[in-house]
Amino acid sequence: MKKALLAVLALSFLLAGAAAFAADYPSKPVTIIVASNAGGGTDTMARLFAKFAEKYFGQPMVINNIDGAGGQRGFEALARAKADGYTIGTLYTPHLTAHMSAKRAKYTLDDFTMLYNLVTDPGVLVVPASSPFNSIQDIIDAEKAAPGTLTGSTSGPGGDDAFALAQFNEAAGTTVKSIPSTGSSNAKATVMGGHVSMGFMNLSQVESNMKAGEVRILAIMTKKRHPNVPDVPTFTELGYKVFSDSSRGFAAPAGIPEEAHKKLVDTFEKVVADPEFQAAAKEQLQLNIMNPEEYKAYLEELLEVTNKAYEKDPW
Repeated sequence: MKKALLAVLALSFLLAGAAAFAADYPSKPVTIIVASNAGGGTDTMARLFAKFAEKYFGQPMVINNIDGAGGQRGFEALARAKADGYTIGTLYTPHLTAHMSAKRAKYTLDDFTMLYNLVTDPGVLVVPASSPFNSIQDIIDAEKAAPGTLTGSTSGPGGDDAFALAQFNEAAGTTVKSIPSTGSSNAKATVMGGHVSMGFMNLSQVESNMKAGEVRILAIMTKKRHPNVPDVPTFTELGYKVFSDSSRGFAAPAGIPEEAHKKLVDTFEKVVADPEFQAAAKEQLQLNIMNPEEYKAYLEELLEVTNKAYEKDPW
């Protein structure tokens, strides 16, 4: 009888505590761990979201940039953060899962509670305006004429660009050599300067250069043509199985209170529906909204892809 009474009292305290949390949350600012440096694409996304979130969330969201090791330091800091609803963070791919595939990550997908994906930046194959290549077939013909002489700029082993180049070589029967860059600016300069035969990059990196006539995008690595570049064919319609993108989204540490998760998800839903946010995002981001369930499924599928890629060619 005494044990039963204690159990009832304990449950009552828990329920009371949960109710108090729900009533008070959020009672202070939330920190957003951004796993990249200030000024980058992930940072831009986080700051834009934080700006619009405050009017729906009721508290400021403060950016904390934790850069290094291809996002690994920031991802691990988020996974270890206190699960109280007052710390969330950014995730970006394929780096998130590539670190797991390479067995160097001190986290798993189970260490995160997914919130929302906001951005998916599709991969493209790009050449400088001075290039003799006007199509994918031109590249394949050049490879046949002089095998092993073509080069392609990428973000390096374990990155989406390197995965894209590997897919292209396999699908097209080419042997384009990867030339890792030291960042998106360096990759663009390498391509535009004609220091490589082509570049494997993301649309956001070169869209403005394409419109300015400085580069040509020969194909995009999506299942359907992209509305921003409707005249650019997909690899699929050209007959090659090449898919690649880099997504950017948000998560919380696993185990945050249910009410906190609900409030955060509700905030994301309101922000992405805000016409002013949509207008601002159109100028800065490649929006691709995934809710928590969709985002989790996407990352689980991607992990399978990077695991297979690592088994075949470890980085």
